[in-house]
Amino acid sequence: MKATTEAWSDVSSSRSVKVSAGRLKASTALIAKHALLICLSFIMAFPFLWMFIGSLKLPDEIFTGDILKLPHSWRWSNYVEAWNSAPFGRFFFNSIIISAFTVLGQLITCSMAAYAFACVDFKGKNVLFICFVATTMIPFESTMIPSYLVIKSLGLVNTHMAMILPALTSVFGIFLLRQFYMTIPRDLFDAAKIDGCSHGAILLRIVAPLSKTIAATLSLFAFIHSWNNYLWPLLVTNTAQMRTVQIGLRYMIDKEVGTQWPQLLAASTFVIMPIMLLFLFLQKYFVRGMINSGLK
Repeated sequence: MKATTEAWSDVSSSRSVKVSAGRLKASTALIAKHALLICLSFIMAFPFLWMFIGSLKLPDEIFTGDILKLPHSWRWSNYVEAWNSAPFGRFFFNSIIISAFTVLGQLITCSMAAYAFACVDFKGKNVLFICFVATTMIPFESTMIPSYLVIKSLGLVNTHMAMILPALTSVFGIFLLRQFYMTIPRDLFDAAKIDGCSHGAILLRIVAPLSKTIAATLSLFAFIHSWNNYLWPLLVTNTAQMRTVQIGLRYMIDKEVGTQWPQLLAASTFVIMPIMLLFLFLQKYFVRGMINSGLK
C-alpha cells in the first residue's frame, strides 16, 4: 500500500513538473512575442514620433545628432504659424468633401459589382472578373492623360467632381467585397428568392447587414487613398480654393526663404491626424473584415 502511494506521488510530481515546465515555456514564448511586437511597433512609430517632436522645436534643433532629443522650449506656436501660412481650413474642407463622397461612391458601386460577381450566375462571369482584376496591373500614369482629357471635355476641371468622379469605384474594393460575399451561405439567397426578393432586395436586406465589418475596411482604404492623393488633384485643379491638404503641404516649401521645417512638420502632423483617428476608431472592424474576407 505504501509503495503504491509513493508511486502515485512520483507520478503526480512528474506531471506537476511537466505542467510547470509547459507553462514556463508558454510564458517565455509569450513574453518574447510581445517584446518583438513592442520593438516592431517602435520602429513603425518612430517616423511619427520624430515628426511630432520636430514640430515643437526651433529650426536649429531639428537636424542635430540626437533626433529624438526633446526641445528646450515646446513651441506650440509652430502649429498656429503652419495653419496660418496657407488656407488649410479650405484645404481640409475640400479633402473631407472629396474623401466622404469617394467612400460613399465606392461602397455603393463596389457592393453592387461584387454582388454580381459573387452571387449572380451569368455566362462568362469568371472570365470577366479575371479581366476586371487584371486592370490593376495598369499603372495610373498610363491612364492619367486620357482621364484628364475626359474631365476637361466634361467641363469639370477645377471642381470637386473632377476629383470625385474617377474614384467612385475601385477594382480592389470589388475584389475585397466579392471575397466576403462568397462566404455567405447560399441558402440565405435561396430562401430570399423563394420569398420573392429581387437581387436588389437581397443586397440591401441580407448582404449589406452582414457586411458591416468588410464595409468598414473598404471605407478605411478608400478614405486613406483619397486623403493622401496628391498627383490627380494637382493635375485637375488650378486655384488655391480647390486644393487639398496634400497639395497644401507644398505651400510650406519656399524657395526664396527656405523650408521652415518645424512648421512643415507641424502641418504634416495635423494633416495625418484624421487618418490616425479614423484608423483607431475602425481598427477592430478592419481586423475582422480582413479575416472574414479571406485575405491575409
